[in-house]
Amino acid sequence: MISLKLQVILIVGAIVCALFLFNLIKKYRLELKYTMLWLILMLIILMISIFPNLIGFLAHAMGIELPVNALFLLVSFCSYAILFSMTINASKSSTKVKELSQELGLLKLEVIRLTEELHKKEKNK
Repeated sequence: MISLKLQVILIVGAIVCALFLFNLIKKYRLELKYTMLWLILMLIILMISIFPNLIGFLAHAMGIELPVNALFLLVSFCSYAILFSMTINASKSSTKVKELSQELGLLKLEVIRLTEELHKKEKNK
């Protein structure tokens, strides 16, 4: 069983974090697709805080003696999932930046070529 003090801390922490995320989304400082895992984590923490027997059941099912240890393990797994998701997004962004940089270089080269061609035509007139 989770202590009442820990329940209150988890509930308040989850609500504050969720409100902070919603505020960042509202101000367009964070995209919704990047916050979904965080919001799911906050929902899980709220569910476990409101229904503390749930974490006791999960702890027993996983063979963990103390529910607090199961809670820590669950939050660790969720944090790893978020970290993995952010790593994938960073990799995709890096690839996109590389592709756009190469495209920009080709476009600049084309502009230079067309400018030189235009100057040659003007001189021939």
